[in-house]
Amino acid sequence: MWIRKQVARIAGLILAAATAAVLQAPAATAMPPIPAFPGANDWACRPSAERPQPVVLVHGSGTDAANSFALLAPLVRAEGYCVFAANLGPTPGLRDVVSGQAGSGTVGIGPVGAAMLGRTIYGVGDIDHMAADLNDVVQAVRKATGAPKVALVGHSTGGTVIRQYLRAQGADAVTQVVTLGTPYRGSTWAGLRKNYPDLASLGLENAQIAAQVFGTPGQQQVVGSPLLNRLNAGGETVPGVRYTALASRADEIITPQETALLTAPTGDNRDIWLQDGCPADTADHAGLLGDKRAAAVVLSALANDNRALPC
Repeated sequence: MWIRKQVARIAGLILAAATAAVLQAPAATAMPPIPAFPGANDWACRPSAERPQPVVLVHGSGTDAANSFALLAPLVRAEGYCVFAANLGPTPGLRDVVSGQAGSGTVGIGPVGAAMLGRTIYGVGDIDHMAADLNDVVQAVRKATGAPKVALVGHSTGGTVIRQYLRAQGADAVTQVVTLGTPYRGSTWAGLRKNYPDLASLGLENAQIAAQVFGTPGQQQVVGSPLLNRLNAGGETVPGVRYTALASRADEIITPQETALLTAPTGDNRDIWLQDGCPADTADHAGLLGDKRAAAVVLSALANDNRALPC
């Protein structure tokens, strides 16, 4: 009896949040929100001869720019780059109330979204739409800084947004891409059942749990999805852009972990396991954003050098 009541309660929350999300979805704007946080979005910044490309950081699902890049943005700025980041793909939702994780700061919109709490969660919109918003950001950065090209760094879904942007817009405005925990060939979402036991108790498949946790991108990044099939049909990379793909063997969200690496990098493209040379590094999916070794990989990729990585 208790289990049936819990299932009914959870199902009711999911339905209520889904309805609220439709009724309360924010109106589209010409430019996505540009938050103010240390290291990023100084529109007076001008690129130097040593660092000619501004860096645009692209967050993943269920988070935002400031929370994602609190460590990375100041480090990139300290190396002389102009740094920018916007909040993409907003939708209302209720976060982590069912699985008892409220206030934990867990990445993801949680089981039922954020509508009933009246807060906005980002990175849960359609990836095609977020890629169009990223194009607006890139164009604004190029106009403000005078730089002809930018470098793009994406975490998780942010990397897939970058891939869609490049497919739609081409490589004319981009020199390189760095991805952290991005599922190039899709994720099985194997770790979500443990993280969200209440959703698992409903009998939902992994992809269905991912849709509740990450919104539309949860469906769009499952193994074999139409979006990923389309992105990979012409190869995982776009000619003229240098790629660095970083993966963690401790990633519990992007599974199998190898999907966060390019299948067969060629030329200047690189695959990097976080634990290679530092097996004690246990940064998981969200931990990639707070890990100093991962940050050093990004900085090395942007500078195209072979600096020593901390362990």
